[in-house]
Amino acid sequence: MASLGSFAAAKREYETPAEPDTFDFCEQTFTVRGPIPGMVHLTVGASLSGKISGVDSAAALWDAIRYALTVPASEKDGEKIPEDDAEWLRFYELAMTHKVEAEDITEVAYVLLGADTGRPTGQRSTSATGSLPTSTSSNPSSSATPA
Repeated sequence: MASLGSFAAAKREYETPAEPDTFDFCEQTFTVRGPIPGMVHLTVGASLSGKISGVDSAAALWDAIRYALTVPASEKDGEKIPEDDAEWLRFYELAMTHKVEAEDITEVAYVLLGADTGRPTGQRSTSATGSLPTSTSSNPSSSATPA
């Protein structure tokens, strides 16, 4: 049987932008902290095409916001640093406190997905030659005021 290839062998690393994206929500400013995984993008796409609906669609939008507002876990000098979800929790509490409509939260998710789509990423090298770019262009970022 022929091999179809090796996939996801090299983990993509998030490259923190020089000026991180921000947006205002309930009169507070939020900073985008992390990347949105590809499967979340695909799930949202499946929702838009009618392949999934309802709960799965809402869960994908929830994940998009949560990932974007959470600093990913990392490692520095051999020490593991856990993810930091403080920005996500602040967003969630504001949305609940202000009883923000699903339509407004959905708009935030779509803006974050759009910004993430244009974000350059690097691929962790499996050799000593350094990292290989997986994207060379990005969309200009601008602050959005979705709600």
